[in-house]
Amino acid sequence: MKAPGSQSRLRKLASTRPLLAIGLVVVVGVAAAAITLTYTTTTTVTTSVTPPPVQFVAGSDSGPSALTNYVTAYAISTNKTSMTATVKGVPESTLVIGSYLQLQNVDAGAAHSVTLTTPQVSNAYVTAYTLGIYTSGNVLQDTLDLRAASPTVTFSLPASTTYYGKLTLTLATGAGADNVALTNAVTLTTV
Repeated sequence: MKAPGSQSRLRKLASTRPLLAIGLVVVVGVAAAAITLTYTTTTTVTTSVTPPPVQFVAGSDSGPSALTNYVTAYAISTNKTSMTATVKGVPESTLVIGSYLQLQNVDAGAAHSVTLTTPQVSNAYVTAYTLGIYTSGNVLQDTLDLRAASPTVTFSLPASTTYYGKLTLTLATGAGADNVALTNAVTLTTV
């Protein structure tokens, strides 16, 4: 025989078993969803910088070591797309630097369009200031006039070819040695 209160306890337990089973499934489901697996993979990435196809190169007559009296500073940027120089002309005469800079197309497979730009030189004593771009056979391709309102020149440079720039600076009467140091930055854009 069963104790008087045991039947009611059995009924309570029987009525809660489905809830207990559902609760147990929910707890196990939540625990399973909280498990995260992480896999680590090793990947090597190699990066490099592609140099521009057309680059500035110092001309054979340029730089302080070649022309210490006339070119007091000469620098080509690390990426070889700009050069800066300070040129001191000779009062009341014309200074010509035959190979002031070079432009080299390092692309063996294609010609490239090149644009050179520089700020305008507005010194009143400068009567002419040009950078002529020549082939290695001394054929003039174009001229960058540094006295123009917006000095710009565009030309095509064939594959695996080097052109050179010839600088000409003419100073007027009355120019003194202290007022003609001209610092220019020439920028190269390649298409």
